[in-house]
Amino acid sequence: MRFVLSGSLHGGSVVASYPFDDSPEHKATGIYSKTSDDEVFKYLAKAYASNHPIMKTGEPHCPGDEDETFKDGITNGAHWYDVEGGMQDYNYVWANCFEITLELSCCKYPPASQLRQEWENNRESLITLIEKVHIGVKGFVKDSITGSGLENATISVAGINHNITTGRFGDFYRLLVPGTYNLTVVLTGYMPLTVTNVVVKEGPATEVDFSLRPTVTSVIPDTTEAVSTASTVAIPNILSGTSSSYQPIQPKDFHHHHFPDMEIFLRRFANEYPNITRLYSLGKSVESRELYVMEISDNPGVHEPGEPEFKYIGNMHGNEVVGRELLLNLIEYLCKNFGTDPEVTDLVHNTRIHLMPSMNPDGYEKSQEGDSISVIGRNNSNNFDLNRNFPDQFVQITDPTQPETIAVMSWMKSYPFVLSANLHGGSLVVNYPFDDDEQGLATYSKSPDDAVFQQIALSYSKENSQMFQGRPCKNMYPNEYFPHGITNGASWYNVPGGMQDWNYLQTNCFEVTIELGCVKYPLEKELPNFWEQNRRSLIQFMKQVHQGVRGFVLDATDGRGILNATISVAEINHPVTTYKTGDYWRLLVPGTYKITASARGYNPVTKNVTVKSEGAIQVNFTLVRSSTDSNNESKKGKGASSSTNDASDPTTKEFETLIKDLSAENGLESLMLRSSSNLALALYRYHSYKDLSEFLRGLVMNYPHITNLTNLGQSTEYRHIWSLEISNKPNVSEPEEPKIRFVAGIHGNAPISKAVIVLNEGIKVQTKEGGYFHVLLAPGVHNIIAIADGYQQQHSQVFVHHDAASSVVIVFDTDNRIFGLPRELVVTVSGATMSALILTACIIWCICSIKSNRHKDGFHRLRQHHDEYEDEIRMMSTGSKKSLLSHEFQDETDTEEETLYSSKH
Repeated sequence: MRFVLSGSLHGGSVVASYPFDDSPEHKATGIYSKTSDDEVFKYLAKAYASNHPIMKTGEPHCPGDEDETFKDGITNGAHWYDVEGGMQDYNYVWANCFEITLELSCCKYPPASQLRQEWENNRESLITLIEKVHIGVKGFVKDSITGSGLENATISVAGINHNITTGRFGDFYRLLVPGTYNLTVVLTGYMPLTVTNVVVKEGPATEVDFSLRPTVTSVIPDTTEAVSTASTVAIPNILSGTSSSYQPIQPKDFHHHHFPDMEIFLRRFANEYPNITRLYSLGKSVESRELYVMEISDNPGVHEPGEPEFKYIGNMHGNEVVGRELLLNLIEYLCKNFGTDPEVTDLVHNTRIHLMPSMNPDGYEKSQEGDSISVIGRNNSNNFDLNRNFPDQFVQITDPTQPETIAVMSWMKSYPFVLSANLHGGSLVVNYPFDDDEQGLATYSKSPDDAVFQQIALSYSKENSQMFQGRPCKNMYPNEYFPHGITNGASWYNVPGGMQDWNYLQTNCFEVTIELGCVKYPLEKELPNFWEQNRRSLIQFMKQVHQGVRGFVLDATDGRGILNATISVAEINHPVTTYKTGDYWRLLVPGTYKITASARGYNPVTKNVTVKSEGAIQVNFTLVRSSTDSNNESKKGKGASSSTNDASDPTTKEFETLIKDLSAENGLESLMLRSSSNLALALYRYHSYKDLSEFLRGLVMNYPHITNLTNLGQSTEYRHIWSLEISNKPNVSEPEEPKIRFVAGIHGNAPISKAVIVLNEGIKVQTKEGGYFHVLLAPGVHNIIAIADGYQQQHSQVFVHHDAASSVVIVFDTDNRIFGLPRELVVTVSGATMSALILTACIIWCICSIKSNRHKDGFHRLRQHHDEYEDEIRMMSTGSKKSLLSHEFQDETDTEEETLYSSKH
């Protein structure tokens, strides 16, 4: 790859440094080591620095170097300090590439909380430097007779002692500052050519092409056929596949998404479809992975009064991955078909949909493709089963409530969900409440809404033909049978602490658990089949949110909605409550019901309602305040006129809205959830090697048309060195386009995120992400021992002041020991041992060879002196150790074959 421009990203100061990095004198500092392209390098460095809010000041004020200044935020490398063997000098001297070194922050490894600000500081500078790859002069050098490009022709600029060469197709790019130049092209076998007075202006490069005449004329090859072939372009017949009836666009992204890949996927669709999507997070897993949710609605981020809210949750068990992939497929399907497919458009217009692909992202990363029945990755990182972690109506759950469980419970309390499904794997059935019973037995545990649950469960199973047959895993569970592909949870097996029961008992939400397949983690090639089997089921199940009864409960006095009014159905012991604007939804099967709306301080109202099979019937209730409440209101009414102006004040209205929100059920949790749902910070975090690799692969998976990932080799510790190409034609050589690169991480300076800090040989503290730790200590001197796998144990002391925290930096050296011994000793001993083994083997082989020859000599003499040895042969055949042959051979391990052969002779 022929790069034209490059930036090497470092840390430790805030300045743009340019070649040369060292000087012939190698003086430590103060020697300006100028290149022939000094003006170009200063131009490039200023382009970066002038767009950086701190760098452009020239005063980074780094701790320990507060007085250090850089004019215009740039510096010659050697003038700052002498660096031998630097990468930027190598690029300039030995390649066509101009490289500068960019010191981005005083802190080499700042806290993750600062990464967003670092991006803001450098974003414009990075883009500006990329744009500078297009300055100067560019063009082609070609053979004047054949017209073919000439590779490795030398481009020289008068007055600048630094040449570049052409690429494979004769293309060249020569960075120059604005001015007038004379350019000369030289190539062995061709006449040199000079073009004078080439004007370079600010902005795009000036194009100059050279046509060189050969010193010896050669025969012109017939290129007609080649040109004809190259110019032929296959144009697909777009109209041939057009159908008069619209066919929905099906997902195309069928592969297993690790967390970074999933994160990129979600952000991509949130950015590409901002009018119908909102990506938010419920919080973080044990290992600090975001618990992402994608909202899809025609008015994302807003609860529209009267519109029901629906959710799917996938990957609760980390090794049950089909639900995770199906929800990503569903996101793609809904986004791409909104506005064109009537079914999808209607669903998005009338439903607020929330899709959570992974409730257990930590467990997923531990799981293994092809897993059918194991439990590897099932639990979260604290090794707790999340579907046994919710408060239960029959059993006291003693396990500590996990971060993922807490986040999901808070979420469910904050949104007025009506219907939900929890996607699992390991069988093929829809499982509905209750999941356990009072005796803890595997028996039918009926909920008050058993008929409703059976109806919504069937709505899913009927669209999945294999599930509906009821015999899902014949090879694994031959006796298992689920009529019509549905089952009561406890009737199948008893599950205390399950999520679906908690939804039903603690919120307004009806939830079922859907087992999507017998194999928990199927092979990637099988994912399209899972989508095909479940896509209709997923859509039909969502439509069930519009069944039953819906409406508003309003105050008769002012017409406002009443929050937390109760909707109860006669003979069904399961009331639901209204949301902020008084709206409610009550799932019911077709039939006639007596429904009552009641609220504290109001007289209840009862209505007879007939529910039909298609769509929810709207029933509104208007409640009149009770007599006691009415008297109080009338007294307050006398002063109403004086407060009219206050009520119209925007600030007052905003305050009243805040108070109303906080007064709602779980109002504080909801407010905190909304305030923490900004995902901007999630983008700015440190990536471990594995995380970085998955992130890069995820970029390629999500943007295959503009990215290409290349492995440049391996580090000493066998980690891949990745290079990501971003282009409109990745992995295609485009001679007319210059190449720019950024290189980062040359200096690792990586903190140890899983070190143990032992204080005063007693207290142990685990470091956080980024290698930080914080512990309260009394003033005085304290001893510190730092321990980390793969590193040498470090000892340190710190003096703690009484008025401020003390900072200590512990630098680990790689553990150079094997089996507790120095690596050099182990290697030496191992080498000597191997040498001794080889020598011993050679000696044994020689002895065996000699003995083999002596055997052959003995048999030879045996045949010559048959009579003389006859008695000895007889003695040998009977095992006598006095045999002369035994003495002759000096070996008592003769085979039976040898003895038999001797006897015959």
